[in-house]
Amino acid sequence: MTHGQGSTASGTGGVLLVSRPAPGVLWLTMNRPAQRNALDRALGEELLRALERAETDPRARVVVLTGAGSAFCGGDDLGAVDEHIAGERRHSPVLGDTADPVYLRIVEAIVTAPQPVIAAVNGPAAGAGTELACAADLRIASGTARIGSCLVNVAQTGTAVMLARIVGAAKATEIYLSGGLLDAADAERLGIYTRVVPPEDLRDAALAEARRLAAGPTRAIGLYKQLRERVYGQPLEQALRVQNGFHIRTNREVHDAVEGARAFVEKRDPEFTGR
Repeated sequence: MTHGQGSTASGTGGVLLVSRPAPGVLWLTMNRPAQRNALDRALGEELLRALERAETDPRARVVVLTGAGSAFCGGDDLGAVDEHIAGERRHSPVLGDTADPVYLRIVEAIVTAPQPVIAAVNGPAAGAGTELACAADLRIASGTARIGSCLVNVAQTGTAVMLARIVGAAKATEIYLSGGLLDAADAERLGIYTRVVPPEDLRDAALAEARRLAAGPTRAIGLYKQLRERVYGQPLEQALRVQNGFHIRTNREVHDAVEGARAFVEKRDPEFTGR
Protein backbone atom coordinates (compact mmCIF):
# COMPACT_ATOMS: atom_id res chain seq x y z
CA MET A 1 0.00 0.00 0.00
CA THR A 2 1.21 3.46 -0.87
CA HIS A 3 0.33 7.00 0.03
CA GLY A 4 -0.47 8.46 -3.39
CA GLN A 5 -1.07 11.82 -4.96
CA GLY A 6 -4.32 11.22 -6.84
CA SER A 7 -5.04 9.41 -10.06
CA THR A 8 -3.04 11.29 -12.69
CA ALA A 9 -0.35 9.19 -14.29
CA SER A 10 3.25 10.26 -14.43
CA GLY A 11 4.35 10.58 -18.03
CA THR A 12 2.02 10.19 -20.99
CA GLY A 13 -0.53 7.64 -22.00
CA GLY A 14 -2.78 7.59 -18.94
CA VAL A 15 -2.78 5.46 -15.81
CA LEU A 16 -2.78 2.22 -17.81
CA LEU A 17 -0.63 1.63 -20.87
CA VAL A 18 -1.89 -0.99 -23.32
CA SER A 19 0.31 -2.47 -26.02
CA ARG A 20 0.57 -5.54 -28.22
CA PRO A 21 4.29 -6.36 -28.49
CA ALA A 22 3.76 -9.67 -30.28
CA PRO A 23 0.93 -11.55 -31.99
CA GLY A 24 -1.53 -12.81 -29.40
CA VAL A 25 0.07 -10.89 -26.53
CA LEU A 26 -1.76 -8.11 -24.66
CA TRP A 27 0.65 -6.14 -22.44
CA LEU A 28 -0.83 -4.02 -19.63
CA THR A 29 1.40 -1.59 -17.72
CA MET A 30 0.19 0.12 -14.56
CA ASN A 31 1.44 3.67 -15.07
CA ARG A 32 1.62 5.58 -11.80
CA PRO A 33 5.35 5.26 -11.14
CA ALA A 34 5.53 8.26 -8.80
CA GLN A 35 2.96 6.50 -6.60
CA ARG A 36 4.62 3.08 -7.02
CA ASN A 37 1.65 2.11 -9.19
CA ALA A 38 -0.67 2.12 -6.20
CA LEU A 39 -4.25 1.27 -7.10
CA ASP A 40 -6.54 4.25 -6.97
CA ARG A 41 -10.00 4.30 -8.50
CA ALA A 42 -8.86 5.52 -11.92
CA LEU A 43 -6.13 2.91 -12.37
CA GLY A 44 -8.30 0.18 -10.92
CA GLU A 45 -11.18 0.90 -13.27
CA GLU A 46 -8.92 1.11 -16.32
CA LEU A 47 -7.24 -2.18 -15.45
CA LEU A 48 -10.54 -3.92 -14.80
CA ARG A 49 -11.97 -2.58 -18.07
CA ALA A 50 -8.93 -3.83 -20.01
CA LEU A 51 -9.17 -7.30 -18.47
CA GLU A 52 -12.88 -7.52 -19.20
CA ARG A 53 -12.34 -6.51 -22.83
CA ALA A 54 -9.61 -9.12 -23.14
CA GLU A 55 -12.12 -11.85 -22.24
CA THR A 56 -13.67 -11.60 -25.70
CA ASP A 57 -10.65 -10.37 -27.67
CA PRO A 58 -9.37 -13.11 -30.00
CA ARG A 59 -6.09 -11.20 -30.34
CA ALA A 60 -5.45 -11.46 -26.60
CA ARG A 61 -4.33 -15.07 -26.24
CA VAL A 62 -2.05 -14.12 -23.33
CA VAL A 63 -2.14 -11.14 -20.96
CA VAL A 64 0.98 -9.73 -19.31
CA LEU A 65 0.64 -7.35 -16.34
CA THR A 66 3.54 -5.20 -15.15
CA GLY A 67 4.30 -1.83 -13.60
CA ALA A 68 5.99 1.31 -14.87
CA GLY A 69 9.10 2.56 -13.12
CA SER A 70 10.74 0.82 -10.20
CA ALA A 71 7.69 -0.84 -8.58
CA PHE A 72 5.15 -3.43 -9.65
CA CYS A 73 2.29 -2.26 -7.43
CA GLY A 74 2.41 -0.77 -3.95
CA GLY A 75 -1.13 -1.90 -3.15
CA ASP A 76 -4.17 0.25 -2.50
CA ASP A 77 -3.57 4.00 -2.69
CA LEU A 78 -4.03 5.12 0.89
CA GLY A 79 -3.79 8.72 -0.30
CA ALA A 80 -7.43 8.30 -1.36
CA VAL A 81 -8.19 7.49 2.26
CA ASP A 82 -11.91 8.26 2.17
CA GLU A 83 -12.48 5.83 -0.70
CA HIS A 84 -10.13 3.30 0.90
CA ILE A 85 -12.09 3.27 4.17
CA ALA A 86 -15.56 3.49 2.60
CA GLY A 87 -14.92 1.00 -0.18
CA GLU A 88 -16.00 1.58 -3.78
CA ARG A 89 -19.56 2.61 -2.93
CA ARG A 90 -20.05 5.34 -5.53
CA HIS A 91 -21.70 4.39 -8.80
CA SER A 92 -19.24 3.59 -11.55
CA PRO A 93 -19.92 2.59 -15.16
CA VAL A 94 -17.26 -0.09 -14.68
CA LEU A 95 -18.03 -1.32 -11.18
CA GLY A 96 -21.73 -0.56 -11.05
CA ASP A 97 -23.36 -0.13 -7.64
CA THR A 98 -21.16 -2.27 -5.44
CA ALA A 99 -19.27 -2.15 -2.18
CA ASP A 100 -16.53 -4.36 -3.65
CA PRO A 101 -13.11 -2.70 -3.74
CA VAL A 102 -11.77 -2.51 -7.25
CA TYR A 103 -8.73 -4.68 -6.47
CA LEU A 104 -11.09 -7.54 -5.56
CA ARG A 105 -12.75 -7.33 -8.96
CA ILE A 106 -9.35 -7.24 -10.67
CA VAL A 107 -8.15 -10.33 -8.81
CA GLU A 108 -11.31 -12.16 -9.85
CA ALA A 109 -10.83 -11.07 -13.46
CA ILE A 110 -7.24 -12.34 -13.51
CA VAL A 111 -8.10 -15.68 -11.92
CA THR A 112 -11.09 -16.30 -14.19
CA ALA A 113 -9.54 -14.89 -17.39
CA PRO A 114 -10.05 -17.30 -20.30
CA GLN A 115 -6.39 -16.94 -21.26
CA PRO A 116 -3.14 -17.31 -19.29
CA VAL A 117 -2.06 -14.23 -17.35
CA ILE A 118 1.60 -13.51 -16.59
CA ALA A 119 2.70 -11.05 -13.92
CA ALA A 120 6.02 -9.49 -14.93
CA VAL A 121 6.99 -8.30 -11.46
CA ASN A 122 9.46 -5.52 -12.16
CA GLY A 123 9.83 -4.25 -8.60
CA PRO A 124 8.32 -4.34 -5.12
CA ALA A 125 4.76 -5.56 -4.61
CA ALA A 126 2.83 -5.11 -1.38
CA GLY A 127 -0.70 -5.49 -0.10
CA ALA A 128 -3.19 -5.59 -2.95
CA GLY A 129 -0.25 -5.56 -5.37
CA THR A 130 0.88 -8.90 -3.96
CA GLU A 131 -2.60 -10.33 -4.41
CA LEU A 132 -2.63 -9.15 -8.05
CA ALA A 133 0.70 -10.84 -8.70
CA CYS A 134 -0.34 -14.04 -6.95
CA ALA A 135 -3.60 -14.14 -8.93
CA ALA A 136 -1.61 -14.51 -12.17
CA ASP A 137 -0.92 -17.95 -13.59
CA LEU A 138 2.82 -17.31 -13.80
CA ARG A 139 5.00 -14.73 -12.04
CA ILE A 140 8.29 -13.85 -13.69
CA ALA A 141 10.20 -11.43 -11.49
CA SER A 142 13.16 -9.12 -11.52
CA GLY A 143 15.91 -9.90 -9.04
CA THR A 144 15.04 -6.60 -7.34
CA ALA A 145 11.34 -7.43 -6.96
CA ARG A 146 10.63 -7.82 -3.26
CA ILE A 147 7.13 -8.93 -2.30
CA GLY A 148 5.01 -9.23 0.82
CA SER A 149 2.09 -7.86 2.76
CA CYS A 150 3.10 -4.81 4.87
CA LEU A 151 -0.57 -4.41 5.82
CA VAL A 152 0.04 -4.99 9.51
CA ASN A 153 2.14 -1.81 9.51
CA VAL A 154 -0.98 0.28 8.86
CA ALA A 155 -3.37 -1.88 10.91
CA GLN A 156 -5.01 -3.43 7.85
CA THR A 157 -5.85 -7.02 6.93
CA GLY A 158 -5.43 -8.82 3.63
CA THR A 159 -3.05 -11.00 1.57
CA ALA A 160 -4.75 -14.04 3.09
CA VAL A 161 -6.30 -15.44 -0.09
CA MET A 162 -4.12 -15.52 -3.20
CA LEU A 163 -0.80 -15.45 -1.35
CA ALA A 164 -2.00 -18.20 0.97
CA ARG A 165 -2.98 -20.34 -2.01
CA ILE A 166 0.67 -20.42 -3.01
CA VAL A 167 2.55 -20.59 0.28
CA GLY A 168 -0.10 -21.97 2.65
CA ALA A 169 -1.90 -20.29 5.55
CA ALA A 170 0.96 -20.59 8.06
CA LYS A 171 3.59 -18.99 5.82
CA ALA A 172 1.14 -16.30 4.64
CA THR A 173 0.50 -15.46 8.30
CA GLU A 174 4.23 -15.25 8.95
CA ILE A 175 4.68 -12.92 5.97
CA TYR A 176 1.79 -10.74 7.16
CA LEU A 177 3.03 -10.54 10.75
CA SER A 178 6.58 -9.70 9.65
CA GLY A 179 5.44 -6.41 8.15
CA GLY A 180 8.24 -6.69 5.63
CA LEU A 181 8.98 -7.84 2.11
CA LEU A 182 10.64 -11.05 0.97
CA ASP A 183 13.56 -10.70 -1.38
CA ALA A 184 13.21 -12.23 -4.84
CA ALA A 185 15.30 -15.30 -4.06
CA ASP A 186 13.17 -16.21 -1.04
CA ALA A 187 9.99 -15.56 -3.01
CA GLU A 188 11.18 -17.91 -5.74
CA ARG A 189 12.10 -20.57 -3.17
CA LEU A 190 8.58 -20.38 -1.71
CA GLY A 191 6.98 -20.65 -5.15
CA ILE A 192 5.62 -17.11 -5.16
CA TYR A 193 7.79 -16.36 -8.16
CA THR A 194 7.88 -18.85 -10.99
CA ARG A 195 11.26 -17.57 -12.12
CA VAL A 196 13.63 -14.74 -11.22
CA VAL A 197 15.76 -13.03 -13.86
CA PRO A 198 18.15 -10.05 -13.89
CA PRO A 199 16.24 -6.74 -14.04
CA GLU A 200 17.48 -5.98 -17.54
CA ASP A 201 16.17 -9.33 -18.80
CA LEU A 202 12.66 -9.17 -17.32
CA ARG A 203 10.78 -7.80 -20.32
CA ASP A 204 12.43 -10.21 -22.75
CA ALA A 205 11.85 -13.18 -20.42
CA ALA A 206 8.19 -12.32 -19.87
CA LEU A 207 7.63 -11.69 -23.57
CA ALA A 208 9.31 -14.97 -24.54
CA GLU A 209 7.03 -16.87 -22.16
CA ALA A 210 4.01 -14.96 -23.44
CA ARG A 211 4.90 -15.81 -27.04
CA ARG A 212 5.28 -19.47 -26.13
CA LEU A 213 1.87 -19.58 -24.46
CA ALA A 214 0.20 -17.54 -27.21
CA ALA A 215 1.29 -20.20 -29.71
CA GLY A 216 -0.26 -22.90 -27.55
CA PRO A 217 -3.79 -24.30 -27.03
CA THR A 218 -5.11 -21.27 -25.18
CA ARG A 219 -8.73 -22.46 -25.26
CA ALA A 220 -7.67 -25.63 -23.44
CA ILE A 221 -5.64 -23.52 -21.01
CA GLY A 222 -8.73 -21.44 -20.28
CA LEU A 223 -10.71 -24.59 -19.54
CA TYR A 224 -7.92 -25.80 -17.27
CA LYS A 225 -8.21 -22.55 -15.30
CA GLN A 226 -11.95 -23.13 -14.91
CA LEU A 227 -11.26 -26.68 -13.77
CA ARG A 228 -8.66 -25.50 -11.27
CA GLU A 229 -11.18 -23.16 -9.64
CA ARG A 230 -13.98 -25.73 -9.64
CA VAL A 231 -11.96 -28.43 -7.87
CA TYR A 232 -10.09 -26.20 -5.42
CA GLY A 233 -10.93 -27.40 -1.92
CA GLN A 234 -13.42 -30.02 -3.12
CA PRO A 235 -13.54 -33.57 -1.72
CA LEU A 236 -11.47 -36.04 -3.71
CA GLU A 237 -14.34 -38.01 -5.26
CA GLN A 238 -16.16 -34.89 -6.37
CA ALA A 239 -12.99 -33.24 -7.68
CA LEU A 240 -12.03 -36.26 -9.77
CA ARG A 241 -15.47 -36.40 -11.36
CA VAL A 242 -15.43 -32.71 -12.14
CA GLN A 243 -12.00 -33.18 -13.72
CA ASN A 244 -13.26 -36.05 -15.84
CA GLY A 245 -16.17 -33.90 -16.98
CA PHE A 246 -13.75 -31.20 -18.12
CA HIS A 247 -11.67 -33.82 -19.93
CA ILE A 248 -14.76 -34.88 -21.89
CA ARG A 249 -15.74 -31.26 -22.51
CA THR A 250 -12.26 -30.43 -23.81
CA ASN A 251 -12.37 -33.27 -26.33
CA ARG A 252 -15.81 -32.18 -27.50
CA GLU A 253 -15.31 -28.42 -27.65
CA VAL A 254 -11.64 -27.67 -28.25
CA HIS A 255 -10.45 -27.78 -31.86
CA ASP A 256 -6.84 -27.85 -30.71
CA ALA A 257 -7.47 -31.13 -28.86
CA VAL A 258 -7.99 -32.84 -32.22
CA GLU A 259 -4.91 -31.17 -33.68
CA GLY A 260 -2.82 -32.13 -30.66
CA ALA A 261 -3.78 -35.80 -30.95
CA ARG A 262 -3.18 -35.85 -34.71
CA ALA A 263 0.21 -34.19 -34.35
CA PHE A 264 1.22 -36.72 -31.72
CA VAL A 265 0.24 -39.66 -33.92
CA GLU A 266 1.89 -38.11 -36.97
CA LYS A 267 5.04 -37.28 -34.98
CA ARG A 268 5.02 -33.57 -35.84
CA ASP A 269 4.69 -30.31 -33.97
CA PRO A 270 1.06 -29.26 -33.46
CA GLU A 271 -0.26 -26.08 -35.04
CA PHE A 272 -2.59 -24.68 -32.42
CA THR A 273 -5.09 -21.93 -33.16
CA GLY A 274 -6.42 -21.22 -29.68
CA ARG A 275 -9.82 -22.61 -30.60
